[in-house]
Amino acid sequence: MERILKTTTPVRERGKARRYAEIVSAAAGLWREHGIENVSLNQIAATAEVAPQTVYNLIGGLDAIGFAVVILVLDELDATMSKSPASGTELALETVRTAVKLLTNDSKLYRQVLVRIPKVLFDGTHLGRDLAEGQISAVRDAQTNNEISNEIDPVQLGKAMYTCYLGALYDWACGDSDDADFLRSAEIAILAPLAACGTNASRPALTASLFARLSG
Repeated sequence: MERILKTTTPVRERGKARRYAEIVSAAAGLWREHGIENVSLNQIAATAEVAPQTVYNLIGGLDAIGFAVVILVLDELDATMSKSPASGTELALETVRTAVKLLTNDSKLYRQVLVRIPKVLFDGTHLGRDLAEGQISAVRDAQTNNEISNEIDPVQLGKAMYTCYLGALYDWACGDSDDADFLRSAEIAILAPLAACGTNASRPALTASLFARLSG
């Protein structure tokens, strides 16, 4: 009996993970095609070939499924950035560039999800992570590289950079800027605080990059 339990438990967990992924994939596909407001939880369940109660048990309601869809892109961002050789201020910029690329590559889905669930943007605790941590880490790295003044609190600067980026993200999600403007606004959101807090050695290059985007 003990041997059976050891072999069946991983299978059960894999089955849950597979159904979870199928539900999220079904929701994303339906939302792309019909719009998030025109899709019911029952339709998602039917497309994923599970009972509606299974959707509730594994994920939750429509907003919870929306969180799960956003977690997919955050996980992809984490995986991509974990392989990046960039550091310091360049890491901060590459993080938002990569995020912009991932979102705009599936803009039909993420624009509507981010508008429907604004807490995804502003409260990382619902997603089990601090969404500003990437920028905070980049600032700490930039201080090590002598790009950002050591007098600056990296947590405060990282959170300020992330908040500025959220403005660009929400503007794009609402349809008020196109993909190219989203990227430029996101880079400006990161560069402006970095240039303000840069060391004498790094400030000229950061300021030049900022001015180039503001005058483009």
